[in-house]
Amino acid sequence: MTPDLKFKIDYKADTKNAKYFVDQGEFVDWFLPSDLYHILDKKISRTERHKIISKYTKDFYQTNKTEITKGFETTKKRWKKIEKQFYAIANNIFENHPWPKGKYIGYASIYSMYPRDIKSKTFYFPYAKIKWDPIQTIAHEMLHFIFFDFIKNKYGIKENTEFKSKDPKYVWQISETFNTVIENWKPYKDLFNETKNVKPYPGCEKIYKKMRGQWNRNQNINQLLNKWLLEKNF
Repeated sequence: MTPDLKFKIDYKADTKNAKYFVDQGEFVDWFLPSDLYHILDKKISRTERHKIISKYTKDFYQTNKTEITKGFETTKKRWKKIEKQFYAIANNIFENHPWPKGKYIGYASIYSMYPRDIKSKTFYFPYAKIKWDPIQTIAHEMLHFIFFDFIKNKYGIKENTEFKSKDPKYVWQISETFNTVIENWKPYKDLFNETKNVKPYPGCEKIYKKMRGQWNRNQNINQLLNKWLLEKNF
């Protein structure tokens, strides 16, 4: 059974998203538009930073309401056209592992990084095809939901699980690298009529090179992840 995925426009949710992302302090220069870089100055307090983000987000949504709505509706139509094929590919990759239950909600965003919450099944995607393709972003986040449920059930591993011999963010690195491998796999690329390759996340290049070779030789999710998530293989 496939998820009942809903899409929403909600500037308050996007405001909360922006505040959270900036507070986390990672990839912030990717996330923020250039005209908000000044809020990263250490002289600006967290409270003031949040006020600026709130005003900027609300103003942008009001000023660009027509454009945002148009992009949002286009994205919904585009996703509708490919969703059955996407779920078929995902089910094939994960060997018909059931999708985790929950109310899946994707929020349109005016920002440039798109966090997700595995527990609540919520995520963000670009409101229009500007820098990133909205439907590819949606698919990326949906892959994360089934990936983390798969490894929780098979290995007892969660998003924040740490391995003694690995980087504290090792599980995150594996999850993002796995997505990149799939996104550069021809059957998946063909779904989106994509010709360009996705670059691995900074710091994941070596993992990506090795994992991509493994996947290209044998598309077996269990054999692949056993090599990366069973400590006896380290």
